[in-house]
Amino acid sequence: MFLVPTSWELTSLVCKLFLYFGTASMAGGSFCLWLYNDGRRQFFKKVIVYIILGAFLGLLGTAVNYFVQVGLINARGLTGMFDWDMASLLLETQLGEVTSLRLIGFIVALASGLLCFRKTIRLLQPPQQSSYRILLIANSIAFLLIAFSFTKGGHISILSEIARIAIVLHLFAFSTWIGSLFPLLLLTNSTELGLLQRLMRQFGDQALKIVIILAGAGMLMLLELLDSPVELYTTPYGLALSLKLLLVLVTLGAAAINKLVLVPAILNDANPSRLRRSIRIEMLAVTLVLIVTAYFSTIVGPADH
Repeated sequence: MFLVPTSWELTSLVCKLFLYFGTASMAGGSFCLWLYNDGRRQFFKKVIVYIILGAFLGLLGTAVNYFVQVGLINARGLTGMFDWDMASLLLETQLGEVTSLRLIGFIVALASGLLCFRKTIRLLQPPQQSSYRILLIANSIAFLLIAFSFTKGGHISILSEIARIAIVLHLFAFSTWIGSLFPLLLLTNSTELGLLQRLMRQFGDQALKIVIILAGAGMLMLLELLDSPVELYTTPYGLALSLKLLLVLVTLGAAAINKLVLVPAILNDANPSRLRRSIRIEMLAVTLVLIVTAYFSTIVGPADH
């Protein structure tokens, strides 16, 4: 039932993964810089580099994907990707609008990240929140541009306004959640176990709200995209979606173990290694979720679309 991607589709799928990673690093990295940091200069530097890397990969994936679409339309192999007349013509289409929004968003995030990193390495003391306020504002604008682009293309673009709002909320919740995992992993290297436990508890409380938004927005999109629950196991799109839901449940299970078992035990164990290992498992699970998401949004689609 699953479709084997062509070389063009596989390239587009990898580009989509870069797009997702870039969006997640911006949202989650900014979220943790704002609310969950241990004050260590090393933490700030690594998270800013994480945001810069994500913005660069997102920019690269968006640009390459545009030329992949040019090549697909030309059907002339690799040389067809660089048909500048066709590339210019497609700028006036929906594809051009979506690509432009994403490119501008990632350029804003990349530029602000580089400026913030340059400022951070010159500081003699750990940076204060005011030191990266511009980065937070810029990443918020960048995320809104990229999120808006999702309402302009793909299966969602032909659905109702409710579905378009749902995809923005879903993207925000999912990107913030999975994008926070790497910064949280960095926090587990902190020697201040009391502070680590407090930050992890605070994140767990916020994550519950994020999951509620994620589930609610996802349900709204499912109602719009599928005519019947039967499609979840009778169509390639439904099977891919079912696999994604299963992987999300695994990720939620790992997150629940973190919140209910491992975080309360940090002080008793005097060693956050079990929490660190659990976060790594969670990161592996969400990587698989992203791969499946890229697959069904690139290779397959709902039966009626």
